[in-house]
Amino acid sequence: MSSKKRKKIDAKLIISLSLLALLILFAASAYLYNSYKKTEFSNKTQDEKAQIEALLVREHAYIAGNKDAKVTVVEFFDPACSACVRISPVVARIPEKYLDQVRVVYRSLGYHKGSDMILSLLEAAKEQGKFKEAFAAFNLRFPRWFINNQVNDFVAWGVLEQSGTDVKAAKEFLDSNQDKVNEILRQNMEDAENLGITSTPTFFVNGMQVEQKELIDTIESEIAKIYKEKE
Repeated sequence: MSSKKRKKIDAKLIISLSLLALLILFAASAYLYNSYKKTEFSNKTQDEKAQIEALLVREHAYIAGNKDAKVTVVEFFDPACSACVRISPVVARIPEKYLDQVRVVYRSLGYHKGSDMILSLLEAAKEQGKFKEAFAAFNLRFPRWFINNQVNDFVAWGVLEQSGTDVKAAKEFLDSNQDKVNEILRQNMEDAENLGITSTPTFFVNGMQVEQKELIDTIESEIAKIYKEKE
């Protein structure tokens, strides 16, 4: 083998090993961060945990699954967030997968320009008991109503109608209750700020902030801890 070829192979090997080292470092950092967050939460007093719970679960929030479940997953989402859209099918299946043991609380954040319009439509759908259907429809048709980082209002109303929501009733509701809806959206943003949230999706499991890739493992860990097998 010529020295030139050997140098090329050595260079590729060094690059590959460097990338592997970075991946390992990233994984280790994520693990340590999650461990730190869990330890930090467990060290809080009951009053501090109650304050966090109050910020996480508001009366106006949509809850999927058994409202009395002992494991609570809270997702802060932005409808115009592509990462939120990608994870949405996984989150939607959580109440079905874990039956009465887990509930999912949805908290909306309008970080993207135009998101507040979609969030208002979701509030109107929620008023009709159609939040789940409307949320799924907006996620499924995301590329249609959010183009070039802009919300297409006309298409968005069409998506709402396709979800089975009564559009006429939705418009009447927003005409009369937009101030109330704006207060809900403001409260969500304030709670997120107080919780130190800066991006979406952000997840909490029983008050503990967890990384997306740790979500399912944390849920199952909480289930195992709380729902003990009958002796």
